[in-house]
Amino acid sequence: MADGINGPKAISLNGKWEMGFARKYTSTVIVPGIATDPTIMSNEVLWYKKEIKLPAGNWSHATLELKGARFQPQVYINGDLVDKKEGGMAPVFLTLLHKSISPGHTITIEIALASLKNVPPSDASFIPWADHFRSNVGSGLWDDVVLHLHGEVSIERIIPFIDFDNQKVIARYDLNAAGDFKGKAKIDIVDKNGKVLISQNGVVAGLHNAVNFAINGKLKSWSPKQPRLYYLKLTIINSRGYIEDQSTIPFGVKKFEIKDKQFYLNDQHFVAKGPTVVWHRWMRTAEGRELGYDTSWFIKNIVQRTKDLGGNYLRFHLGLPPEKFLDLCDRLGLAVQFEWSFFHGMPASKESLLIQYKSWLNLAMRHPSVSLIHPYNETGGDQLKTAWAALDELLPAYPPLVLEDRDVLHIHKYWWSLFENLGLYYDNASDFPKAVMSDEFGGNYLDEKGDLGSYSTVKETYLRFLGRDHTAKERLAFHAQANAKVAEYWRRIGAAGFSPFCALGSKEDGNHWFLGPLKEGNPKPVWNALAASFSPQSVSIEIWDRDFEPNQQQVLPVYVFNDESKAAGLSVKVTIENSAGKIFYTKSFLSKVNAFDKEVVPVSVTIPAEAGDYTVKAELVNKPSFVKYPVISAWDFRVVKAVVPANLAGVIVAVAKDEAELKEFLKHNKIVVVEMGDPAANIILTSLQTWKKIATGDTHLSNTIRDAIAKGKSVVMLDVGDRLLGQGYPTKAGDFGPLQSVARISNPKTNTYNLFGGIALKFTETAEPESHLHPGKTNRQLWGIMPDQYTRIWNGLRGGLIVPASDMTFEGLSAKAFLTQWKARGADEKKIENDQYFGYELQGFYEFSDKPNDKVTEKKLKDKLLFLVQDAPALANSINLNIPVAITNLSKGYKDAEKGIADNLIPLANCAKNLTQTPVALVDFGKGKGKLIVSQLLTSGRLAKGFGETGLYGIRYDEVAAQFVLNMMDIAAH
Repeated sequence: MADGINGPKAISLNGKWEMGFARKYTSTVIVPGIATDPTIMSNEVLWYKKEIKLPAGNWSHATLELKGARFQPQVYINGDLVDKKEGGMAPVFLTLLHKSISPGHTITIEIALASLKNVPPSDASFIPWADHFRSNVGSGLWDDVVLHLHGEVSIERIIPFIDFDNQKVIARYDLNAAGDFKGKAKIDIVDKNGKVLISQNGVVAGLHNAVNFAINGKLKSWSPKQPRLYYLKLTIINSRGYIEDQSTIPFGVKKFEIKDKQFYLNDQHFVAKGPTVVWHRWMRTAEGRELGYDTSWFIKNIVQRTKDLGGNYLRFHLGLPPEKFLDLCDRLGLAVQFEWSFFHGMPASKESLLIQYKSWLNLAMRHPSVSLIHPYNETGGDQLKTAWAALDELLPAYPPLVLEDRDVLHIHKYWWSLFENLGLYYDNASDFPKAVMSDEFGGNYLDEKGDLGSYSTVKETYLRFLGRDHTAKERLAFHAQANAKVAEYWRRIGAAGFSPFCALGSKEDGNHWFLGPLKEGNPKPVWNALAASFSPQSVSIEIWDRDFEPNQQQVLPVYVFNDESKAAGLSVKVTIENSAGKIFYTKSFLSKVNAFDKEVVPVSVTIPAEAGDYTVKAELVNKPSFVKYPVISAWDFRVVKAVVPANLAGVIVAVAKDEAELKEFLKHNKIVVVEMGDPAANIILTSLQTWKKIATGDTHLSNTIRDAIAKGKSVVMLDVGDRLLGQGYPTKAGDFGPLQSVARISNPKTNTYNLFGGIALKFTETAEPESHLHPGKTNRQLWGIMPDQYTRIWNGLRGGLIVPASDMTFEGLSAKAFLTQWKARGADEKKIENDQYFGYELQGFYEFSDKPNDKVTEKKLKDKLLFLVQDAPALANSINLNIPVAITNLSKGYKDAEKGIADNLIPLANCAKNLTQTPVALVDFGKGKGKLIVSQLLTSGRLAKGFGETGLYGIRYDEVAAQFVLNMMDIAAH
């Protein structure tokens, strides 16, 4: 072979192809692209056809590279099958052995692609069942098609082994050739202009060889900040001096490793910060198919916007994107998390993994941007033994890599989001056994209008956190806050990296971070809100409390980060302003921070004197020049002064002797306090100390409450029930709980406590406590003049907990109250009044039947939950289908309740997913009797100063909690 135009060639076959099912060509399409309906698995094989004229030259063999060909591609030349391979989610190379493959000939190439419907799960490119409803499940040529023309020998792969410390490189390569092939190899390192910077020759003997070369100061290292990119060209020359094959790959001098549970890039601390793109899910949308190959759009709206915020990383989730997007990250500078598509299971065979993981890892070696290797997602159990058996066999052929599970804990905690309350369970990332990469959180998916996304738990999520009524503006603000504040949390506790989820996804899961037509790239507020977590030099206020008193003096810990290689004096301005932008407080300071370090500066602020809503901000004034957006950490809070309702003027309240906090609370609010049993009292108020006695069977207290109600005196019972605080308060120190799913209650504890007159309170353990409380559907009396949002996060406890992890229900009520309670769960009140009607409950979900032990109804209930688990796989860890279905004879319960002394039950507040829990309720005993208000809310420790705890998460005084109790007393006194 000769050099120049007669040598090896790589010819792009992208462009127009004929396409059709069952080999009936019905359309002309552009390759690569998504040419069929991505929501449908066809019943037929999908065919592509193209006629090409082979170029002249001295080449003798051809290989077809399909960078992305779903699924199980077969290639035909002039109607004859010449090769076939499994897979399609990583590059596939097919050998074109055919008599027509010769210089100057015209050939017809056909590519046949199987339907996913016919791909066995043992094939590693099988799209996970859990992703079928939300990702592209169609077949097609989704990445480049390249025809490689070469001699008898071709280059299979090139794997650079970079000795960064000694500035040397071993370029290992494998050949497709006879085992006794001998020749020469030449390595050239060229810059973007084609200038040769390094050239080195080597000897070829057999199929596995290497060329060693020294960098000698001629190449500079690659990093996101300075993405110095070169190209490595390998030329294979046979013993006769002719070129057999050539291959060129991007090349960067880089070392990525873990030390002390942190990422290090080129021996410098590297905190990975950036968004996530789920390319194959994005392709399920019409806009994704339009823009999914538009590199200009992707550069402007994903790559450059990330870099302009100070980000340095991009996660490509659940499969590869087209390779040109990896090229962009190489060239423009973003570290890449490189993933295979396994999700909630890994059914592939070891044999398939050895083929497809190898191709996938070979591709990773071509791109210096690839840094974190993620072979599967949210998968565990015995299937991982198969995955790691394959990886353990493959990995010795590659340089040291940073891999999921083995090296890194990938934590997926959707706090304040789709599956979980605002958790904040951990204090320091160094407590974990490995480096922590928090690469899924945020969520709260919204569409291009700011309306709810289609993912199955989005509706219940916004009900849980924003209540029944919310605007697009409020949703977008919450979306931004939940992503940004949790990102700042992960940075503050020292996570090795973090990535909120997700900038681009499908309508069924993820939506995207843009408003209006996606083509216009109008960012949602979440983008700018992430500047404080993404910028290498930044600030973050450590604050979760919402409620402050007028003129309160408060110390705010302000974190000042410097992730740059030189010490810096960072100028920070702290302000407090209202919604109109009026500034009430300003303080500036300069913090000198060492390279790759942080400082925590306590800043004393004065809270405004006027009640209302405010925002505290910390802004980095001298942000890095390459960060184009304001670097601001912000937190909304309210200034509140509890006001005693007019109806409580002159009221006398009885409390037990040991309720010191209640006494101080009442004294502070100038309400007369007497001892329990004093006949002068109008209201009895109880809290945690009294409840503990009632819970252990103190009949004297129960009878006192009973007698008071009978005499027309009302009772407000605070802090009743089991005070379970969830995963953030483990019984065993160091128990981190599930890291890629939500807490699961396999056998929930149930406790029933008798009050009086047959009335009992039943508490069933739930997976989580709650931080957000909302008015009842038809009753917001408890809020009075307070806005609804004032019961979203209270002071102290992890996540500002308001309701414990326990669902309260009433037993022994009147028939009317019994109907009210079960009607709220979906029962037909008319049928309850009949002789035969039963409630079937499983994990908080209900079905109803006229029959006892109705297997059809039980199956219907289990099928409903099974659908939820399959439709939202992350719920699999919070829904246990193995718990027996609880069956309640509602008609009997209704009849038994006819003797109940309670006249009515009025839910006063709701919380939890779908607002199904009632943590505060009023029991009405009828005319002439007192009322009973029962509250689970975590008010003990929040009602009076001096009764709380210290520390960031210590429960403490809260004006809104105090106001809320005053409002309960007001209702009771009416």
